[in-house]
Amino acid sequence: MASYSEYRGALHRIIIDEEKLANFYVPRKLPHREEHLRETIEHLKPVFQGEESIIRTVIFDGPIGTGKTAVAKSIGNKLGEYVEKKRIPPIAYAYLNSQSISTRFQVLRMIGRSLGINIPIRGFSTQDVTEYIIKFLDKNGYNLYLVMDEADILLRQKEGNKILYTILRLNEIYGKRRFGLALVLIFRNYTVSSEYMDRSVQSSLVAHHLKFNPYTSKELEDILYARIRDEGAIREEAVSEDIVSMIADAVGYDPSTKRGYGDARMAIKILWFAARRAEMEGRDVILPDDVRYVINRDVLPTIYDREFLEKLQLHEKILLLAIARTLVLNREKAYVSMGMVKLEYEDLCDRYGIKPLGHTSVWERVQKLANLGLIEAKVAKGYTRGRTTRIQIPEELGINRVPLELLEKTLLQLIEQEISRRSSL
Repeated sequence: MASYSEYRGALHRIIIDEEKLANFYVPRKLPHREEHLRETIEHLKPVFQGEESIIRTVIFDGPIGTGKTAVAKSIGNKLGEYVEKKRIPPIAYAYLNSQSISTRFQVLRMIGRSLGINIPIRGFSTQDVTEYIIKFLDKNGYNLYLVMDEADILLRQKEGNKILYTILRLNEIYGKRRFGLALVLIFRNYTVSSEYMDRSVQSSLVAHHLKFNPYTSKELEDILYARIRDEGAIREEAVSEDIVSMIADAVGYDPSTKRGYGDARMAIKILWFAARRAEMEGRDVILPDDVRYVINRDVLPTIYDREFLEKLQLHEKILLLAIARTLVLNREKAYVSMGMVKLEYEDLCDRYGIKPLGHTSVWERVQKLANLGLIEAKVAKGYTRGRTTRIQIPEELGINRVPLELLEKTLLQLIEQEISRRSSL
């Protein structure tokens, strides 16, 4: 099985601009999300037009790969262009991914960094940083466009509700400072996440709700063609209509059966890796066999993207590896027990010469992996005594649709890289 690093060494015959196939890239056009763009801008328009002392909030609600982040970032990019051309008053833009933050101080420090303010890690209280940012906005006459991605994860953090409450009440808490706030909160599943909200946050959260449905096969075809033709990421003559349809059908969501990922990121990744495989074999076109190979062996659902897994702490990576291995060894079962996972985790720690965490710490990290959407962990009554935790791949993905061996291989690489890096320090 070819790895991504092997693909990177191939001579480009098909791919024109690899950056335009990456997750972080924000395309100029967003097929089938034009109405979401229009509605968001319309709701936040008073803040964009310079109105002060107000907060306007929009909730983006939908699964991974449905265009939520792209729409939010696209608006941020457009605001920068409009401010530069002096078509709208000055407005600051900050994007935060909640996976990497857990305290109010971290949130405020990241907002400050987005504004060009260098806030030291030590020496400032949360209130000091908040007041400093407010004064900065007030002094420069800026309103603020703030995007908080992965808000589901934020709400499950210890300070999650405090963070949201502080942001939603900024104008009320610091009434002497006058600025407008345009806030976009991005959720994978708002209905489930709202159960984690304190009443104080629920009462403060007055928002326009936009639903992002999974993409159908036809919509994914349009997205792939836009990336090929409009963005110029891949030579158009290297990709036949059959290849585009094949990828779109493999990933597309069927509303009638409610099956399929509907994940644009995954579809683009399949196109990217299939193009790489064709290049490695010295061809100028992508063949159906390239697509089949990538789908069967080289692509994980977006939730398990390498860059997402890289952000996990070492013991979290080892625990997820233990879960993947235990599921592989017990494919006949829908779930595995916490006890089975813990035994595998301890064996892996012993292999790497790392002291395993205690039961409570392991439990906390299993819950974090569940909060991140990487696994499902359900407490159930045992057959013999007490209660047990059942661990499985999220139901919306399904164990048979996640190549666990590839997940295992990816985690092994990341763990070994981190251990090697630590030992060289």
